[in-house]
Amino acid sequence: MWVLAPVPDEVAAAIAPVLGPTIEQQRTRTQELWRRWNAAPERVGVRTLRCAAQGAQMDLDADSEAFQELSAACPLDEYSEEIYAALDRIPTHWRHLALAPGCRKGFPAAALAHGLGPRRFALLPGWFGDMVLTSQQVRSALPDVVAALNLGEEEHPVVEQRVVEWLCDSGDGDAREAAVMLEGIVPLWRAAVDEQAGMLGCMFIPG
Repeated sequence: MWVLAPVPDEVAAAIAPVLGPTIEQQRTRTQELWRRWNAAPERVGVRTLRCAAQGAQMDLDADSEAFQELSAACPLDEYSEEIYAALDRIPTHWRHLALAPGCRKGFPAAALAHGLGPRRFALLPGWFGDMVLTSQQVRSALPDVVAALNLGEEEHPVVEQRVVEWLCDSGDGDAREAAVMLEGIVPLWRAAVDEQAGMLGCMFIPG
């Protein structure tokens, strides 16, 4: 599950020392994998994932395996109690703004990355869905978030299909979650700016 939720600055300040170091460690650890994906994102595909899932005698190609390692680590799993405690402190009138796309065996933020590609995905703050931002950081990031998801009429269905493929073929997910991410993140971000809220983003396996 990927949770993206507005939080008060005091909540962001309290949980940042808990989650922040792990997020940055993951960013540092996966830099070579990040460079590999940036160099040839078109080489990451789902056809080999589908064959493997169906029991065919085919291994994941090396580039798809590398992307899986880059995007599907969920390093915040061990902090699920702290994450739930932080989410419990979201004001009632903000709770409807939160997004929580899920995927039974996969990772929604990874699917979004595959769909957008590295150039657009790099505009989003945090690291593969994990982030703790103050209200000022949320406000400063808004132009990049809008730019990342500002898809033209021809580009949008192509990106959405790639998100759906990764959700469904590698994660046995729901295709509708693609629209939740592609169409929901910018309104959430703008609402957070209007409310002077920080942002908590966590991709983790619910306990």
